[in-house]
Amino acid sequence: MAGSMTKTEEIKTITSPATGQHPMLAMIADVMMGIAAGEWPILAPWADALLWAQERGDSYIVIPYEHCVHLSEAVKLVGSPYGFAPFILDQNRLFLGRLWQLEQDIAASLCQLAMADAHSSVASGASEDLQRWFSDPQSRQQQFAAALALYQPFMLINGGPGTGKTTTVAKILALLLKYVWSSLYPPRIALVAPTGKAAAHMAQALHRALSQFAVDEKTASVLMALEGQTVHRLLRLKPPLMECAYDQANPLPVDMLVVDESSMLDLSLFRLLVRALKPGTRLILLGDANQLAAVGAGNVLGDLSKPTCLTPALARQLTALLGHGLSLPVSPTAHMSAHVATLVHSYRFQADQGIGALALACIQSDSEAAQQAMGDFPEQLQWGHTQPSLLYQTLYPLQETWWQAVRQKDIAAVFTHLADVMILAVRRNDAQAFNEGYRHFLQQKGHAGLDNWFAGMPLLITQNDYHVGVFNGDVGVVLPDEQEPERLVAYFKTGSHYRSVPLSRLPEHETAFAITVHKSQGSEYESVWLLAPQTAMMASEPLFNQALLYTALTRARRQFVFCGLPLQLTQAIRQKQVRRSGLGMAVDRLYARIIKNHS
Repeated sequence: MAGSMTKTEEIKTITSPATGQHPMLAMIADVMMGIAAGEWPILAPWADALLWAQERGDSYIVIPYEHCVHLSEAVKLVGSPYGFAPFILDQNRLFLGRLWQLEQDIAASLCQLAMADAHSSVASGASEDLQRWFSDPQSRQQQFAAALALYQPFMLINGGPGTGKTTTVAKILALLLKYVWSSLYPPRIALVAPTGKAAAHMAQALHRALSQFAVDEKTASVLMALEGQTVHRLLRLKPPLMECAYDQANPLPVDMLVVDESSMLDLSLFRLLVRALKPGTRLILLGDANQLAAVGAGNVLGDLSKPTCLTPALARQLTALLGHGLSLPVSPTAHMSAHVATLVHSYRFQADQGIGALALACIQSDSEAAQQAMGDFPEQLQWGHTQPSLLYQTLYPLQETWWQAVRQKDIAAVFTHLADVMILAVRRNDAQAFNEGYRHFLQQKGHAGLDNWFAGMPLLITQNDYHVGVFNGDVGVVLPDEQEPERLVAYFKTGSHYRSVPLSRLPEHETAFAITVHKSQGSEYESVWLLAPQTAMMASEPLFNQALLYTALTRARRQFVFCGLPLQLTQAIRQKQVRRSGLGMAVDRLYARIIKNHS
């Protein structure tokens, strides 16, 4: 008995977080006890650790090998891979059975997509357009990505801000229409992203890119008609159970699907998406693997963003198409690595100056280089106030052009200047506190009441509403109604148009003078102010890590202001949170098995 207690205490030392038992553990315990009461004490501490890990976004926890044998004795509760059990022990990794199956389902769908009609023939003439459309020597990586996409039905294009992901996709779609698509009718193309603003931004960027290279009128008309939408809207997900209108039996009516900001996709949403694609659909994922992973479990983009490696046959095809050799690894077992292109050259930032220098220091975990950049480039990189009252006083004059547009009821100008300055917060509580404090400040300036709406109040939608036509991530502004100026409504931008929504019909939303970094993904602002946790005691907060800092920094186009202490900047850069996700291993394992069976 004493030995058993010692083992239990040892397990608790390994697994138990400082926050104590997870709130969901008792509920799970009731179910598990009903299945195998005698086994639950063996599993309970590991299940508690797994629940906390899932809350952080991990899909599994690592079990020390000396404990795996003991854990595997819970034969009814803990199964082996491809078994049916509430928990799965895969080598020394413990999963909830549901999450393990999610990753296996995604792996199966991706392998099916990737291997469908691989290395298909490309019509002659593509080589000339590849040379003409990517004539800039700096665009060689983009050219390779476009050429690869002609042969691969599944593509992942990974790259940081300003590397030309959307421009590359515009050219890929034009090339596919011209040289690969053989049907008489145009393909059904969908542009999607996890949030409404990210989807709208992608569509606008793609339309701008089409003006930068020559395409025929038919191709231009097809691509210019494309609009962005959320993944939820494409799948017609119905809350609260998130029932999906499409699945393998009833697939999406889409021939080509482009998904932007793929780092925001969690396992549940990505599984619904890939399992809803019909055979033969081309899938292109875009994203920046250095950004924050999804709020939910998994690390889809990070797991799939591997260094490019080509099969010998694919390398020969690409060499012939591009007219030059490729300095890339070649292997018969390239697997999913043959579907990845990484764009490194940024047209927006120089790697040795300003925002680019700080972003590079962040990626490389070089806190000394980060501090050096903050001192060397004072126009782009600045230290900001940490006291809220001083932040309000500094921010307000910078918004004068915006408030002038509000007073003049110039809707277009309001939305143009809405992105001039954005306050981003590490923690949601800090964003809420800033919004409340700034509202008090604005009341003193004659703009706002404390308990009602006011002209110039920015809003962030936090819930999809298909009836009203606004979606999670959409940004609106409260302004006088053009038809009835005495009545306030919320305006939203859709493409180049603005539409009003009665305030009484708005779904869940929040004030958006400040928002969290997570909610800023897919957006760009001229100037970004990052509110670090406001005390030195919070400097090492796990939430404030390298990925969050990088994501906030790369939302800025012109200026980044760090409202925090130098110690906090250093801590964030050094804190590289690695999300545990089994998707990459599931894909590699399945791909290798398929290749072996076909050989």
